[in-house]
Amino acid sequence: MGIYMKIAKTTRILTPIEDWQQLSNGKTLQQQTQLRIDSYLSRCFGYHLLKLGLLSSLLNTSRSHINHQINCAPYGKDIGLLADLHQLPLQDSSVDLCILAHELDFSSDPHQLLREIDRVLTLDGTLIISGYNPISLFGLRTFLKPKHSQTARLFLPNRVLDWLHLLGFEVQQKQHFDFLSGEFNGSFASCVESIGQRYLPYFCSVYFIVAKKRSLPMTPIKSPFQFKKPRIAEQAVATRHH
Repeated sequence: MGIYMKIAKTTRILTPIEDWQQLSNGKTLQQQTQLRIDSYLSRCFGYHLLKLGLLSSLLNTSRSHINHQINCAPYGKDIGLLADLHQLPLQDSSVDLCILAHELDFSSDPHQLLREIDRVLTLDGTLIISGYNPISLFGLRTFLKPKHSQTARLFLPNRVLDWLHLLGFEVQQKQHFDFLSGEFNGSFASCVESIGQRYLPYFCSVYFIVAKKRSLPMTPIKSPFQFKKPRIAEQAVATRHH
C-alpha cells in the first residue's frame, strides 16, 4: 500500500478539459460514461445533486429523482456555481450525489479535491468517479509523449480506491471500459472490446467507481464474551481470607 500513499499534489499547471471531444475517443467515452451514470441515477435519492467540472456538467442527469442539480466549475457555459473545485462554497453534509468525471486526471491536488467532496457529502451520500487508467493503451501513448506535452495525470484505480477508503468511503462497484482506446468500428472491434472488458479489465483505459460515504463508530463496542477467571486465582483469594 505504501506505493499508493505518496503525495499526489503537483505544482504543474494543468490545462482543464472543456469538452469530451478533446479527449481521445471522447465521443465514445461520453456515451459509455452516460450509460453507467444512467444505471445509478434511479438508485440515488435526496435533495441536491452536484456535478463537478465541465465534463461532469455535460452529462445528462435528467433521469435522476433529485430535483435540485448544480453544475459547478471555475468557468464555462451552463455553470450554476462558479468556484474552485478544491474549495467549494458549500455547507458541510449538504450534497446527496456527486459526479466527478475525469477531474482527478487534471487536478493539481486530487487529495484536496476528494476531501472537499467528503466534506460536502451527506452520510450515505454517493460519489461517482471516472478517470483514466495508466496501465492501458491510452496510458502507454501518454507515457511515450514528451513530458511537457502530457496534459493529464493518470492514477492507478487501486490508488484512487485507497484514497476513498482512507476517507471512509465504501466502494459499491468498480467497472472498466474502453479497452481499445480509439475510434474503431465494426463487429470485430466490438468483439475485441467485449473480450477486453470481460477478461482484461485492468488494462482498459477508463475506470468507473461508485462509492458511498459511511460513518465509522467512534465508541468501542464491548464484546459479550468474557474470559472466566482462572481457578488458581480463586483458590489463592480463599486461602488469604482463611
